[in-house]
Amino acid sequence: MSNRVYVGNLAWSVSWQDLKDHMRDAGDVQYSKVLTDRDGRSKGCGIVEFSTVEGAQDAIEKLTDTELKGRKIFVREDREDGKRGGGGAPRAPKAEASATTAEGGDSKPDAVASSTTPATSSSSSDKVEGSQLFIGNLSWDTTWQELKDYFATVGDVQYSNVAVGRDGRKKGFGFIRFATKEEASAAIEKMNGVEFMGRNIEVRLDNKA
Repeated sequence: MSNRVYVGNLAWSVSWQDLKDHMRDAGDVQYSKVLTDRDGRSKGCGIVEFSTVEGAQDAIEKLTDTELKGRKIFVREDREDGKRGGGGAPRAPKAEASATTAEGGDSKPDAVASSTTPATSSSSSDKVEGSQLFIGNLSWDTTWQELKDYFATVGDVQYSNVAVGRDGRKKGFGFIRFATKEEASAAIEKMNGVEFMGRNIEVRLDNKA
């Protein structure tokens, strides 16, 4: 457990200061930022760093499902150590953490018409039947990391991928693989039809996995 948390389902109008003020209910906030796209628009999620691990734990326990500017937020541990773009309050530099062990990537454009070939290698022996999902109606701005972060609120994401066409443009769908089929089933139940980055996504089993 780290002293950083990932906060999702933020209203587009939430600033880093709004986020920091809200999260102070759990402990001393050292840093906060709202993730933004290249145009400076909010992605609806952010990162908060507390002075202690206990503060982060309290935030997860106490502030998940609390309302901030009209939306119920979710809070979980930031497993990526905040290596994402976006605006926020300045903080002192810290040592770079080790990279995540979960696989992911935007599919590299190639001659495969389906563009479902993962960008990173993955042994078929690691796959659990019924654990891989097809995610449709994604925003064109969605990256594999954002997709992974969103579904990590349900379970242990082993792999995340966003399909890209031969012209280099995203196709609006992707894939998520969980460690267990139970987590995949929970994701279908909780995430299918919900809004993610401005679009209601489709979540179902990947029949081709």
